Parts: sequence; C-alpha cells; structure tokens
Amino acid sequence: MILENINSPSHQSNLLNAQLLNRVRLIAIISQLLLISLAVVYLDVMLPLEWLIGIVLLETIFQLYSHNQVKNGTHIRDGEIFVHILLDSLILAGLVYLSGGANNPFTYFLLLFVALGTFVLKPRYLLLISTIELILYSLLNMYQRPLELGDSSPLELFRLHLAGMWLNFALTTVLIAVFGLLARLSMLKQEKKIQELREKQLKDEQILSLGIMSASAAHELGTPLATMAIVVDDLTHETDASKRILQDMELLSNQIESCRNIIQNLNEKSHHTRKQLDKQKVNQDDAGMDNLKEQLESIFENWLVYRPQVVLTQHWQNNFESINHHLTISVEQAVTNLLNNAADASLANNCGIVEVNCCVEQQQLVIEITDFGAGLTPTLRSSLGANIQESKKEDGFGWGLFLSNASIERMGGEVHLTEASTGGTLTRINLPMIENQQ
Repeated sequence: MILENINSPSHQSNLLNAQLLNRVRLIAIISQLLLISLAVVYLDVMLPLEWLIGIVLLETIFQLYSHNQVKNGTHIRDGEIFVHILLDSLILAGLVYLSGGANNPFTYFLLLFVALGTFVLKPRYLLLISTIELILYSLLNMYQRPLELGDSSPLELFRLHLAGMWLNFALTTVLIAVFGLLARLSMLKQEKKIQELREKQLKDEQILSLGIMSASAAHELGTPLATMAIVVDDLTHETDASKRILQDMELLSNQIESCRNIIQNLNEKSHHTRKQLDKQKVNQDDAGMDNLKEQLESIFENWLVYRPQVVLTQHWQNNFESINHHLTISVEQAVTNLLNNAADASLANNCGIVEVNCCVEQQQLVIEITDFGAGLTPTLRSSLGANIQESKKEDGFGWGLFLSNASIERMGGEVHLTEASTGGTLTRINLPMIENQQ
C-alpha cells in the first residue's frame, strides 16, 4: 500500500509543490537576512535582532526539514502542503510585526501565499489560507509596533517608508517572475508525466489486445488440429498409399503434434503463472530467494531445445553463483523472445552462433545478447520495441520485441539495441535487482 501511495500521481504532484515552496522559501530567507542587515547597518533602525534572528533560524530549520522530505521522496499529503504555507505565513507575519507592523511595506507579501495557494492547494485549503491571511493582516493593523530610528522625525520615517515600498515592488516583481517560471516548469513536468502515462496506457492496451488475440487463436486452433490429425491418421492407413506419401504423412502428423504440444505448453505456462502469482500474494518473502544463475541457465537450456541448430556461447560473472533473485514469467519470456530474434538474425546471415554475457552492475542484472547477423539500420534500431513493427520474417508478426520491451519496462528495466563488434546487433537488457510489486 505504501508503494502505491509513493508512486501515485497525487504524491508526485505534492513533491513538486513542496519543491516549489522550498525554492520560494530559500529566496525569502536570503532576502530577509539582507534586509535586516541593511536596516540595522545602513538605516540605523533599532530592531529586536534576537527575536528576528530567532524567527529566521526557525524558518531555516523548517527549510532543511522540508528539503530533506523532498530529497528522500517522503510521502507528502495535501494537508502538509497547507501546513507549509501556513507556517511561512506565520513567520512572515512575525517578522513584519517586529519591524513596523502594518506600516511595513512588506506586509503585502502575505498576498504571495494566496497566489501560491491557487497553484498548489485544493479549494477548501485555499479558502482557509485566504481567511488566515486576512486575519493576520487585520491583527497587524490592530497591534502596531512602531520602528525606532536614530532620527525619529516624521520626514525620515516617510522616506524610509517610500524606500521600503520601492524595494517591496522590486522584490515582488522578481518573486512573481521566478514563481511564474517555476510554476510553469512544474506544470510542464506534470504534463510530460501525464503524456507518459497515456503512452503507457496505450501500450498496455496493445499488449492486452495481443494477449486476447493469442488466447483466442490458441483456443480456435484446437479443433482444426484435431480434425487434421484424424484425417492424416486415416490417410496413413490407406493400403494403396506409396512409401513416399506415408513418409510425408508421418512428417505432417509430427508437425500437427508439435502444434498441439505448443498450445498445451501455453496452457501449462498460463496455469504456472497463475500459481506463481497466488504464491507471491500469500507469501512475498519467498520471492527473490531463487538462484539467479540457475534460473538463467534453465531459460537458456529450454530455449536450446527448440533451437538445436544454434550454438549459444555463455559468459558469466565470477560471483554469479552467490546471487539470489527471482525472475518472473514475463521476464523469462522476454529473454526467450530476444534470443529468438538473435538466432534468426544469425541464421539469416549463414551463422548459427549467439553470444550471451550475464553480469551484475550497480544492483542491476545486465544480459547482453549478441548476434552475428547483418545488423539494423540506425532508424530501425531507434524505433524497435516502441511500437509493433512489421516483421520481415515469413512466419513473424513483429510482436516479439515489442512485447519483450514492454515486459522489461514494466519491471523497471530497459532494452537497448546497439551495433555489435561482430557486425550484428547487441541487445542489452538492464533489469533492477529489487523486486517490483505490480
């Protein structure tokens, strides 16, 4: 449940909002320290420095706390964003009260928090923060604390007020420009994330449609294959059939049986996947305790049974025997599909060799599959895996790499195609070693 909350759009949006508030608060802290120094040193204003420095120090501590929250990706709720703005408002109100009250031209910076709230708060919180800002401004008007100057003449006070208004206008202009830019960048990031989610949804719909079509085709093929098996069996027992025809019938019967075995294996894998998912739901602690090398070797051995004409050269990292990690069915099938693509490319170039290099780098499983084919064009290499491509193979549909890439991405990994030193294609799979909960 915690992982779902952390990965939710609301959490990501609140993290961006907290980051925006941190940036504005940092500008405020620097400006406050500069203004206090200017007022005391150059304008000879008698300010309660102990209280002012104490409030700024409190604001700095809160800034560090909030920065740590964003840095660690801590789950931030909508109410916490409201608390951030509320504390910033109270800190500003305290600084203004200690430096002239409502006569301080920087009082109007309280409106900045209302502007911030329109972007980062929900309506009920925005209404509440607007009411609080109005109350704070009213209290500052009711309880005045005049400034103490070395030269307390009314003219000097008026000049100081005009200088403060000019500086207030300048800072407001800068803050509005910076805030507007940061808000726009935040909106662009959110739009980009929304676009990525839409693309992922479209890809998932494509995968679902392919799965439905595959299941339907496997179901519908059962009856024709059974009929063909009966007809071939009847023709085999014909007394006038020649020896050559009987051999062809035997070959055809074997091919029909292979097709039926493929459908049966697909059904068994479906049941195995269902049992595996049920086991993970009952006891997730058991996942990830399988030896990684044994699993990969099993994948390679099962694949070689169907591709006996291919020589698979394997290279392993020295400490692979001590690594435990659980590979899901989707990852196994993805690796098998990529191996098939590499084998087809090598065989098409009159070479039956495929190389596999397995290692672990920075908590990531890296599987490099190198073929000895003719290679891919740069345009095709950059677009493969992103969408369903038209296959050049006679019995191909162009689904393999698309489904493999989608399966690896769902586990947090990546698939990259680059030019290999052999002249063929190097397919690199990067898969995080942390179990992903889907």
